Amino acid sequence: MKNRYVVLTTIILLLLPVYGLFSQAIHPSKIMKPIHFDVSKNLRDVKPIPPGVRERSWKNNLIKNHLGIPDEFKNEPAMSGPDPVLQDFNASARGSRSEPNINLSFPGIDNLNGVAPPDTDGDVSSDYYFQMINLSFAIWDKDGNQVMEPADNQTLWEGFDNGQPFDNANDGDPIVLYDEYADRWLASQFAVNTTNNKFYELVAISTTSDPTGSWYRYAFEFDNMPDYPKFGIWPDGYYFSVNQFVNGQSWAGGGICVVDRDAMINGDSSAAMIFFNMGYNYGSLLPADVDGATLPPDGAPSYFVNLGSNKLRIWEVAVDWDTTSNSTVTLTDQLTTEPFSTSNINVVQPGTSQRLGTLAGRLMYRLQYRNFGDYQVMVTNHTVNAGGGRAGVRWYELRNTGSGWSIYQQGTYAPNDGDGRWMASVAMNDNGDIAVGYSVSGPSTYPSIRIAGQTTGAPMGLGVLDIDETTIVEGTKSQTGVNRWGDYAMMSVDPSDGQTFWFTTEYSNGGWNWKTQIASVSFAAQPVADFTAYETIIPTGGTADFTDQTTGIPDQWQWSFEGAVPDTSSEKNPQDIKYDTEGTYSVQLIASNLLGADTMLKHDYITVSSTILPDIDFTEDKNYDCLGDTVAFTDLTKYSPIQWNWVFNPSTVTFINGTDQTSENPQVVFDASGSYDVTLTVWNLNGSSTLTRKGAVNPGGYQPYYKETFEDDGFRTMGWSVENPDDDVTWELFQTGG
Repeated sequence: MKNRYVVLTTIILLLLPVYGLFSQAIHPSKIMKPIHFDVSKNLRDVKPIPPGVRERSWKNNLIKNHLGIPDEFKNEPAMSGPDPVLQDFNASARGSRSEPNINLSFPGIDNLNGVAPPDTDGDVSSDYYFQMINLSFAIWDKDGNQVMEPADNQTLWEGFDNGQPFDNANDGDPIVLYDEYADRWLASQFAVNTTNNKFYELVAISTTSDPTGSWYRYAFEFDNMPDYPKFGIWPDGYYFSVNQFVNGQSWAGGGICVVDRDAMINGDSSAAMIFFNMGYNYGSLLPADVDGATLPPDGAPSYFVNLGSNKLRIWEVAVDWDTTSNSTVTLTDQLTTEPFSTSNINVVQPGTSQRLGTLAGRLMYRLQYRNFGDYQVMVTNHTVNAGGGRAGVRWYELRNTGSGWSIYQQGTYAPNDGDGRWMASVAMNDNGDIAVGYSVSGPSTYPSIRIAGQTTGAPMGLGVLDIDETTIVEGTKSQTGVNRWGDYAMMSVDPSDGQTFWFTTEYSNGGWNWKTQIASVSFAAQPVADFTAYETIIPTGGTADFTDQTTGIPDQWQWSFEGAVPDTSSEKNPQDIKYDTEGTYSVQLIASNLLGADTMLKHDYITVSSTILPDIDFTEDKNYDCLGDTVAFTDLTKYSPIQWNWVFNPSTVTFINGTDQTSENPQVVFDASGSYDVTLTVWNLNGSSTLTRKGAVNPGGYQPYYKETFEDDGFRTMGWSVENPDDDVTWELFQTGG
């Protein structure tokens, strides 16, 4: 009895770390002040330190990214069948007429420091684009003109580190963000090669909107290495996550950090940082990063999300700056995703056996947040095995309508062309359009940069990208000598218009000589107006339905209908436009968006006739069927049919599934064997027409045998065919004279 009690106790203790977190709040393990603070000179007045190869304490100049995190994907079950949300086609293959407009594309920073990977990221403000990578940064205006040439990241910290244990420690993992609500910049990187066996996160906040001006500079000390830091902006703090490693080597658990945003913006030298130790079971959390004109609801907690096996974990972080010990982190939801696999992904390249890394077991930067008023949104992504080891981008849109977060849509983008797509970044603009930028490589495709997306309203269905894939940079060389790729990319949205996406990531220039690219992309282009009508000939008093086919993603429509009621419309696809008077009428559409407008006028497009009668046609899904089978009829009549009457001869039929003889598309069971004639009469506002098809349906199946006289076409009319396993014709029918 005693032994049984001990076993039960052990089981309960094992379950607590997993399930107890739903009811347990994690409190801060440490409240920190910066160990060092200053205000820099204007960055434009600091002599840039030229980027160059640095000596490193780690092997082969690989930027550290420890992978000792407990991996719950190691024993993930094999996928049974294909990815259930796989999009294995380009949108244009299914009739989409939308593609991104590459407004601007220019080179970012190359591998000037001789390291891998680049950890590419960058952000955009009203006036600048700021890119920061391993181990350099540069600044451009929004026309692609370089405002500050590439400089070693140490330039940003020059003078700040003098006499500090992190002196000249340009160690990587940079993040740069534009805080559109304060009109300031945030730049950060870690320092792990130090003189005191401590580790540091260096965070700088620009004193103005000009990143070439002065900066408030802060250093926060960590006992464990704060690997893979990822930042997000929230109204009450700058939030970031870290993966902790003892002595920079062994896993010590995930961490969530919050620094006092208001204090840092104001240059407060004692700006506090709250640290939450998330324990050994959780790592690679992503913080929500706010975009858009509408802030989160007052008092709303910030959010972090991390990836589990077929799940997304949602964490809420509530900060109390008055009593910091009251701050909490709580696991509030585990959202079940559609099944996916992160195993056995194989990113190949032309002409080399070198494979490229994917970091498939974690979410990719950013976790972008938007508040649309009626609902809140977060979007993110990760890499999955889309089938046969080919990498695909699994992306998510999470929504909160007031009762908690749920997965609104998800999709795996992996067109079936043999290429892998991975290392993506996702963002949504003010309009609700989603952009997905990523790397692509395959047996005949060198590592390249592409982008696809979804327009608001998901016109091709939830989880489907209807904006066709477009190439930003087509690679011409494979990477060799190292498999590290990424480790991240960044998609951001221009705060000036809330519409334009800016994307940066790497591509290969051979060997370790990666390059980066920066692109400005719009889904909207100046419209080219076009439209169709379901029918252009209608009876007097009938209605017409119109469908917009404008390219360029218009957001406003002005229709004019000559001779109709109503005679105007602002709908995208106007329906039930009524024409009461016989004649021919013109239709005009003006389609517009922020970039301009276009007009399409179709003269004498609609014909209204007082004599046109229905032009009848119909199909049935079976001509020969067994007794008891259901036969479905589909009406194909033109010229505005409004009433139907179906007659079968003989009349031994039963209408089923709520249909009857007056249904447009009836479903019928034939009660006796034989040959049935089908007669359909259809009315429009001008009158009726009738069509009879003799022997249209033959229930009871094929006649089991027949006598071929070769005097008629009995072979075919009886429904017989010749099938030979060896595909060798043994006899044929020929028509001859005489």
